[in-house]
Amino acid sequence: MKTIYLAGGCFWGTEHYMSQFEGVAETTVGYANGNVPDPAYELVYTDQTGHVECVKVTYDNEVISLATLCRLFFRSIDPLLLNRQGGDIGTRYRTGIYWTDEEDKVVVEEVYAEIQDGYTSPLAVEKADLSCFYSAEEYHQKYLVKNPEGYCHLSLSTLRSAKDYSNIIKELRSYSDDEKKTVFPRFFKTGKGEYGEGDKFLGVVVPNVRKVAKKFKDSSYDVIDMLLESEWHECRLCALLILIEKYKKTSDEVAEFYLAHTKGINNWDLVDLSAPYILGDWLKDKTGRKVLYDLAGSSVLWERRIAVVSTLMLIRHGQYDDTMKLAEILMDSKHDLMHKSIGWMLREVGKRDKERLVGFLEKHRHEMPRTMLRYAIEKFPEEERLYFMRTITRFPLCGQKDDETADAYVGINDIGEQSVRNVLERPASGQYADCKTHE
Repeated sequence: MKTIYLAGGCFWGTEHYMSQFEGVAETTVGYANGNVPDPAYELVYTDQTGHVECVKVTYDNEVISLATLCRLFFRSIDPLLLNRQGGDIGTRYRTGIYWTDEEDKVVVEEVYAEIQDGYTSPLAVEKADLSCFYSAEEYHQKYLVKNPEGYCHLSLSTLRSAKDYSNIIKELRSYSDDEKKTVFPRFFKTGKGEYGEGDKFLGVVVPNVRKVAKKFKDSSYDVIDMLLESEWHECRLCALLILIEKYKKTSDEVAEFYLAHTKGINNWDLVDLSAPYILGDWLKDKTGRKVLYDLAGSSVLWERRIAVVSTLMLIRHGQYDDTMKLAEILMDSKHDLMHKSIGWMLREVGKRDKERLVGFLEKHRHEMPRTMLRYAIEKFPEEERLYFMRTITRFPLCGQKDDETADAYVGINDIGEQSVRNVLERPASGQYADCKTHE
């Protein structure tokens, strides 16, 4: 168990808010970082003690990280207000994050900088070592549990979002499988320097994530935003599947939200299970598709993949031009995840218009990365595949040494698509039961 100290205005509301979250084991309200030992509430109220109303949060960092706790905390405050939150004014109501472990300082500083990037004015939130903390009187502890109709400076929607978010995570955890917790980090390349570095998994297969998403399909955008910020992969996936449900009713609103929250769409399955059904579907009836080319020009791998995979829905509606243009623009991509996604989309075009694909291949096969070409011609007869593979130029893959070529890569075409599906689809040994996508 670890501990962090959070000051968010009146400690009644902050305590109730923070206690909602899965992984928070205990909350205690008290007075922190003042100059009077063990003060009574009446003295703190005078603003003469230097103390701040504060909540001691004890949490299991295997369940919820300090970074997540800090981000959730920032959602409950106005970080620009000095010595005030809601209608409560005074130095005792200043905001702050205080630590007792120097390692925590690094995490707090990182989240603080992340939040600051969203504002032009400096944050008014203190961040410092905890110098002292004195528990408040018993009647202040769990005040809103004891007094459900009692005063709270936080809005009902803020408290409701915290509760809904926590309920979704609890539901997801109920489907957790220990075997998947071990398999998924390897499968999604979460090691240092790999494309999924740092991603964490609850061990929940996609069909069960879908069940949770359908159950909570009416969740607010605030809750979806909270899930997209989660360190847990399945929480972000659940958020995207909820968005797909909401898209059926409010397409423009959801598409705009999706584009504004691409930071949380940060692994290939998250892209492939959402981009066609939100962004791709949204664009299929629009003539202006500049957003695809903006994404394609991004420095972020996952945004470039969103651009490409979104065209799957366009392809299904007989619209191939954007796929072909993006394939040309991104031909020089160094990452094999882009090679695979482009090759996959080209193959989808070829299923519907082989002549169009063959024309593209004749023009570009000498410059296409090997993996991209292999994916594109996967459904061709063997003789045609051999023809196109004979004279390709070899491109090193992302992460390979200069003298290594794409021949070194072992992918779906090499080990057999069914072997990969054994990992992806079966609930007994894999997560993505209905994910017809390619890593």
